[in-house]
Amino acid sequence: MIAGVIVPGHGYGPQAPLLNLANEALTDLDAIIEIITWTVPNGLLDIGPEPFVRAHVSAALHRLADAAPGIQPVIIAKSLGTHAAGLAAERQLPAIWLTPLLDDNAVAEAITRNPAPALLVGGTRDRTWVPDAAVRTGKKVLTIEGANHGLRPHGPLRAYTDALAAVGTELERFLSQLT
Repeated sequence: MIAGVIVPGHGYGPQAPLLNLANEALTDLDAIIEIITWTVPNGLLDIGPEPFVRAHVSAALHRLADAAPGIQPVIIAKSLGTHAAGLAAERQLPAIWLTPLLDDNAVAEAITRNPAPALLVGGTRDRTWVPDAAVRTGKKVLTIEGANHGLRPHGPLRAYTDALAAVGTELERFLSQLT
């Protein structure tokens, strides 16, 4: 059995397409799912969001441990939620990092030092996606050509649905390897 913690971004909640795909993939595996919601306080990005994200993810992991003792969860986080990378590394938790903030050295370093498997997904038109840093982590990487921070490529909606299909396929593949 598998358990998952779904961690939102800043203004990108669990109902948004990428995190909804993660929820569906976990549901298909009969996983126990802990979904985090939050309201990001004004000024958080100026003072450093890691403690805020850590507190929310730690609480979710605690709830999962109570609900399913002994099950090692996977963290699935979008953007701001990737500030949980340090916590994931400390606990050696597998993770799926959707548009990780690789322009932040602390996030990239934490992903790299975590011995657990991880999947990183980003787009070439996203300023926070640093392809070289993604490769240096040694983790599985999926790059969506021409995609922005929401992983939407420029162009017709078909390009976006194709990108979502690619992400969904990789999510399923990664999670199936954890079960």
